[in-house]
Amino acid sequence: MKLIAAAVMTVTFSAFLLAQRQVAPHDFDQPGEHDTVIAGNQQKQSVTCESGTAVYVEGQENEVQVHGRCRFIRVQGNKNHVWVDRFTTVPVEGNDNTIFVSDPETRYSSRGNNNRFEKAKH
Repeated sequence: MKLIAAAVMTVTFSAFLLAQRQVAPHDFDQPGEHDTVIAGNQQKQSVTCESGTAVYVEGQENEVQVHGRCRFIRVQGNKNHVWVDRFTTVPVEGNDNTIFVSDPETRYSSRGNNNRFEKAKH
């Protein structure tokens, strides 16, 4: 595992994301040896998935850009902003998180309030 940095559902959708599929939240998967964990607050990171690894964003007010083919991108915390450039599944736990996606088929789940999934502006 790579460690980067210090350590009822309400969802708002844009019209673009109506075609996306919401999936049932699944149990927490522990990070694997090659997965990336971004833990802390107010971190600004850009990461690239390789060979189907996963990314974990944990904390408050982080800004993370994720590139490449990820097994999934899990977001836990509040007021995080995450940009996703490829199809994947994005489980979100927390409040006021915004996920910007490029692929309209991206799957997501949300536990918390005011989490938003929007089309990325490139």
